Amino acid sequence: MLVGCGGSQSSNKTFKHYVYVENIFGKELYTSGYTEFSRVYYHAGTDKFEDLERLRAEIFQNCKNEWKNKTFLGFSNLDEGCSAVKEDDERIYSSKKYKDLVAKISSEKIRQDEATKQSKRDEELKIKREKIARVELVYSSKCKKFKQGTPEYENCLFENEKLAFEEQKRLANLPPSERYAYTCEKTYGFRKGTDNFKECVFKIMTTEYEMQNQLNQRRIAELERKVASNQANTAYQNEMLEIERMKAKAMQDQVNFARNKDVTDTLLGISNNLLNPPRRPAPNAPQMFNCQTRKFGGFDQIQCF
Repeated sequence: MLVGCGGSQSSNKTFKHYVYVENIFGKELYTSGYTEFSRVYYHAGTDKFEDLERLRAEIFQNCKNEWKNKTFLGFSNLDEGCSAVKEDDERIYSSKKYKDLVAKISSEKIRQDEATKQSKRDEELKIKREKIARVELVYSSKCKKFKQGTPEYENCLFENEKLAFEEQKRLANLPPSERYAYTCEKTYGFRKGTDNFKECVFKIMTTEYEMQNQLNQRRIAELERKVASNQANTAYQNEMLEIERMKAKAMQDQVNFARNKDVTDTLLGISNNLLNPPRRPAPNAPQMFNCQTRKFGGFDQIQCF
């Protein structure tokens, strides 16, 4: 390590001389990522060349004092790493202690890297298990042919979840009347045209409308409270505009509900007629009439209708 040497020239034509000392063990630790060992370099300057030796001894002792009681991974007396001259550098770099410290730092880094990777694997496994447990509650009955815990069983669970998600996306794009009918038939198992099917469609449609209506009313009430507390502020005009928009939307939702009900009733009627066509008399079959006998003048008259 460099000791002494001239520095910059001052205004009075004298030179500034500096002394530098470093702890080689500390430098190795710091550059390896152990930032708590950041105090590695020590230096001081003087205008008097004759003070260099005294200053060197002072700075060197400061380094030794700071590192004497520090330990790392079983290594103590780290003050032995303080270096002031090139000969100190060569001695420390060739020492067994330095080589053992470097080897220990390397093995510790490998251990930490592996611990980080294992922690990541454990977290991924935990997330996967939680997901399997959640999906299992819904789709385990569809994967009974596979042994629980096997890759085939897990793939079956996730495949069914994927299909269900895709089905939900498809349903979201269907017109309301078709979505209600599909849900009642495929999810609840009601046959089209039956009374249970009609009741199911009506309940879903009504519930969906009422939920949306409640959301609209809550939003309007919230905006009205906000307007009431900001009457003196012109910014409330934005809230007033949104209130009018929400009210218009609520009216449109009501219109849509009535329209969807008409469409749904029509579709249910068509479905019912297709599944249960009205009975018609067979060709050439005798027709039944309601006949009555009435007196007309002096004669009996039979009228059938």
